[in-house]
Amino acid sequence: MTTSSDPQSADGQFQRHANELLRFFTRQVKCAELAADLRQETWLRFRRREPGEEIGNLRAFLYRIARNLIIDHRRQQESRPALEEIPAELPSEQPGPERVVGDGQRLAQLQTILQGLPPHLRQALLWNRLDGMTQREIGERLGVSESMAGRYILKALELCQQHMDISP
Repeated sequence: MTTSSDPQSADGQFQRHANELLRFFTRQVKCAELAADLRQETWLRFRRREPGEEIGNLRAFLYRIARNLIIDHRRQQESRPALEEIPAELPSEQPGPERVVGDGQRLAQLQTILQGLPPHLRQALLWNRLDGMTQREIGERLGVSESMAGRYILKALELCQQHMDISP
């Protein structure tokens, strides 16, 4: 904060009450740094008043600015969540390394099992689960009835379940 040696200047007038304002803010907010910031904001608002604006009681005027700043500060604090409420580390949506490795191992195991299935069972299962084809569409492609295509899918799932713990 710049000060002027002229006690009649705006800076000089403010400076007469600066230490008192700092003590007031420190008691109110219990933080020396924040108190200094609020005192600085008081000075800025004091300086922004209309040129030629008459101030009857300078000390009362400065305290009115100070009280308004305290009110604004408290409202702002109430609208923010407390730091304790915000977890230090937010849980990740991504799976952990153990899960990634485990999933990779299960996928490799499933690929091995699928390769060991008879081709018509493997193809029926893949068309159904990966391509979303109906039993009717699979039956038409394989040249079998719709119910036979359903049995192929069911048999493929049963064989996969026997070799690994997955649900159909």
